Amino acid sequence: MCPFWRRSSENLSTQKEKEILRRLYDSGVCAIGFEGGEPLLRKDLPEILAYSRSLPLHTSLITNGTLLKSRVDEIAPFVSGIVFVSLDGMEKTHDRIRGVNGCFKRAIEGITAAKNKVSVNLNTTIMAENVHEVEDMVRLAKDLGIKIVLSVAHEYHDADAPAPQTSEIQKAAQQLIELKKKGYPIMNSTNYFRVIAKEKGWKCKPWSIINIGTDGRLVLPCYVHNQYETGVSVFENGIRAATSSFDWEVMQDCVKCNLHCYVEPSLVLSWDLRSWADWIFPNKA
Repeated sequence: MCPFWRRSSENLSTQKEKEILRRLYDSGVCAIGFEGGEPLLRKDLPEILAYSRSLPLHTSLITNGTLLKSRVDEIAPFVSGIVFVSLDGMEKTHDRIRGVNGCFKRAIEGITAAKNKVSVNLNTTIMAENVHEVEDMVRLAKDLGIKIVLSVAHEYHDADAPAPQTSEIQKAAQQLIELKKKGYPIMNSTNYFRVIAKEKGWKCKPWSIINIGTDGRLVLPCYVHNQYETGVSVFENGIRAATSSFDWEVMQDCVKCNLHCYVEPSLVLSWDLRSWADWIFPNKA
């Protein structure tokens, strides 16, 4: 679970958000995922999503799901990608991790209300507290009629989400590979699970993802490497110029995390044929 909700920076104005989107599109970006904090807290979110879709950017959203039921009709027309709902375990585990009783139930209600209006996926972070429930989470996704994507927790310096032991990750990875072989709706590639089990090497290509903080500043080289500390302003510097001037060679051997948002595109961009096959035929292992 990411610690970024603790950031104290203020939200940018609607116009500033649109300006960032235009700069991203002009720099060659083709897809975007809105995350938080909690994006559904923004009253102007439908307007921002509509602008993103109009550029056009492939537009997705990451949410805790508690407001999804009440806001899905506002946002669904403008989400061309996926609404990822973060669930970190079954009901008791999830509510304990999140520190809010009832948030699991509200997220499930949101998923049920939204899944026929927009593509919805479960988004689960595997950590010490929930590693024993990974099979349950996959089966929950199947029961809900949606897909699931899983990622191993990264131990940020201020996050209360310790990663599982290596042996636990390896066991969970094997369980997930077997479930994927059986046709369960797992989005991850088989090789992602082999990476987290330390059975397969990989080289990160963090330049494939552009991260922008709530202050409108770029996060370079990635939010794992520098704990989401932001740097260059997108309003004062061109995105393409800022990213192309960064010395990416210093990151070419980095495997500091096992987050799927970095591992999966890095495998594909490394021409890993197994990963390509898994993305084209997602339920075949």
